[in-house]
Amino acid sequence: MIQEKLIAEIADDQIRYILYQQNTDSEYKILNKKISTNTGIRKGKILDFNYTAKKINEDVKNIEKESNKIFKDISIIINEPEILCTNLTGIKKINGSKVEKRDLDYILNEAKSSVVKNQKKNSILHILNSNFILDKTKQTKIPLNLHGDQLGLHMTFISFPTNSLKNITALFSNSDMKIDRFVSKPFACGIDLLNKNSDLKNFVIINFDKEMSSVSLYEDCSLVFLRTFPFGTNSIYRDIAQLCSLNENEVITIIDQLNLDDVTGEKISFLEKKFFIESKFKRLSINHLKDIIDARINEMTNHIFNKNKNLYYLNEEILNIYLFFEDVSIFKSLCNLFEKSLKTSSQGIQTESLPLNDFAALSGAAELIFKGWHKEAIPLSHRKKSIISSFFERFF
Repeated sequence: MIQEKLIAEIADDQIRYILYQQNTDSEYKILNKKISTNTGIRKGKILDFNYTAKKINEDVKNIEKESNKIFKDISIIINEPEILCTNLTGIKKINGSKVEKRDLDYILNEAKSSVVKNQKKNSILHILNSNFILDKTKQTKIPLNLHGDQLGLHMTFISFPTNSLKNITALFSNSDMKIDRFVSKPFACGIDLLNKNSDLKNFVIINFDKEMSSVSLYEDCSLVFLRTFPFGTNSIYRDIAQLCSLNENEVITIIDQLNLDDVTGEKISFLEKKFFIESKFKRLSINHLKDIIDARINEMTNHIFNKNKNLYYLNEEILNIYLFFEDVSIFKSLCNLFEKSLKTSSQGIQTESLPLNDFAALSGAAELIFKGWHKEAIPLSHRKKSIISSFFERFF
């Protein structure tokens, strides 16, 4: 059966939409894309409910008019600094018995109950299974029908503030739309990368958005750590504007046109007068600008990666670090400075910088929604099936 599916991403000052058409065998194609400016949203949070709801209603009506369809359901990609990542390893003694479905049933439910109990203000978006362990030996798949004394399951829970989910739900309810699924943006970006690079297994993704940043660690294709930070690359523009008394638009032009990779302390050079369009011309050294940029980049990468205690145990098999930049100018002019600021313990680790496509998260979410993800234990938060039937559906 052919059907249409609308997915939206709540970004900073924007909502991005993609309309997909799903054909048989979970195949799908893009019918329409739309980016709508929405100043009622900042860093994933709603600042002006009425304005945002009105804009969403206009967006949905335009999409429905263009597609000649009426939409009652929508899936939403979300991201904000308060997102939580919790890792748990559940253990069950089976005393020489065969591993059965009910054993995994018990471990999963116990772990979920623990997360719900300790995160009363959050709702679980994703449960990802990382490792199956039988008698302290890692298994590549569910060890059903194997005998053992102790069964372990390592799980990663991604949760989000419940009140934020309620507010977003209310926004789309104003347009008579029901949200059938919430998806974490960093997780969706990871799926998009994996979908385009089938050989990837162990890697790190660092997303540098304009107003937020995030780091994700993947082991054997499974997300095992995620954290979002309340700062992005726009902080570089603001630092220079404030410390050098420049207009932010001037700063953007300067970074876009200067080659800062060649700037060293050996030769002092100064900004040309042409860059001072709105600000008063002053004798401003390019070396000083680079010092400001380096200081901010080092602070960002220290928080996200270099001094992140959660990444100290990085698996020796982690060979790739991907840096994604939402701001194309920052990517073109400063990505090398970001790469140089990362401190890795292994010389074998390869670092690659890439621009983040506006629709990358939506593409990853589509893959998750239409085809599922073999590492996800519970695919839908509003699913009618039981948790465990959803879990086993991925494997049988």
